[in-house]
Amino acid sequence: MSVSVEGQIDIAGPVGKLLHRRPLKNTTVMQSFGIDPVGGDVFVLQVVQGGLTLTGESGPVSGADRIAHGDLCVTRLTQTGAITGFMYLRGFGHGVSMAVENRAGVVRLWTETASQRNSKDEGYGTAVTHFEFRSGTVLDHGSPLHAQPYTPAVGATGVTCTIDPTTDRLVVRLSSGGMKYESYDLAKAAAGIWEPITRIAQPDPKGVFQGYASLGGVLYMLAGEAIADDNPDNPPPGNTYLTAVDWATGAVLDQQRVLAAPGLEYREPEGMAVSVRDGVPHLHFGFAGEDPGPRTCTIMSLSQAPETDGVKVLTDWTPIPLAAGVTADQNAPEGRLISLAGTTTLQLSGGVKGSFDADAVIGTLPDALTPTMVARANVARNNDAGVCVARVEADSDRELRLYGGRATNAVTWAQLDSFSAVWR
Repeated sequence: MSVSVEGQIDIAGPVGKLLHRRPLKNTTVMQSFGIDPVGGDVFVLQVVQGGLTLTGESGPVSGADRIAHGDLCVTRLTQTGAITGFMYLRGFGHGVSMAVENRAGVVRLWTETASQRNSKDEGYGTAVTHFEFRSGTVLDHGSPLHAQPYTPAVGATGVTCTIDPTTDRLVVRLSSGGMKYESYDLAKAAAGIWEPITRIAQPDPKGVFQGYASLGGVLYMLAGEAIADDNPDNPPPGNTYLTAVDWATGAVLDQQRVLAAPGLEYREPEGMAVSVRDGVPHLHFGFAGEDPGPRTCTIMSLSQAPETDGVKVLTDWTPIPLAAGVTADQNAPEGRLISLAGTTTLQLSGGVKGSFDADAVIGTLPDALTPTMVARANVARNNDAGVCVARVEADSDRELRLYGGRATNAVTWAQLDSFSAVWR
């Protein structure tokens, strides 16, 4: 792909992963997410599940009432997918988009607020605000604990926001005489000074709108629907699309169908964000998974890292924790994701030893290396009666398995350096 605008990423390019099928605080569908630009933690928004009783409520509230009122749950996860905190936001909206700001170590979230019901009895924000993340608390719209809400236009609906960490601009999406986007200086907006820098109309996202992000001179949009039994009009591989839009002109730069994560159950596109890791910008988009639930969160990544001799590193060498009873043979097992000729490939290195007299789990894959469909390859093992090859599989349940060991022909060691398989 020839890049014509600063910040443009090849949205048809090789895809990596940030989180894989992670449960959230509530069981409902992920709506959007943001990433702490300093610590890397992931914050996920979802509508509050039905049946909960929060602070100040006299009894359980139904899921339909939560949707109508615009009640949201925020889950905080580490980069390894562990839940480390949560908040509830009452009267805020549907959670279509969010952003994370880190001010001298204090995490602040930017979200929609001042929820109003639409004709479908669903609450959506009419303003944006920001507030400190305080785990375990319930924050109501109108509380002094969030900043004075900003309404970008009289009567605006569907108001949401995101942050471009590469330009320190806040982007606001709103419906007012049509759907549009505006950008603001983040520091000024945080101080209550709202001066639009750019404004563009939203082009066709090619389907049901599900999220957006901004990187440099490019606005990105996500659209699509779930692959589910109650949606027969969207069979696999699904109708998810990414669109890149020029901030300067509002013109569509590229629009591509997304085939990533084909093995996810339900696979509803939800949310976008931008992060910068080791100086390299990454464009992320999410999928809600599992049917009927509880839903999980999977976040994919498109990297702006350059190619070297035709190879693009998507995830650098990462240690693979070993299962009980398995030890490293000389070099401890590691894995990485690279792009070869545009195809995402999982490579392993190192070796294991033990006494494997049956098929066995030998390690646990980090989220960034876990595929949604099995990746397998043959590897060298100890030669016994002429048998010198075993099979290793990386599975969507995060387990790395070794096949071929038998009571009559045990595997005592296996080298993983020859493992190279297409990763999807």
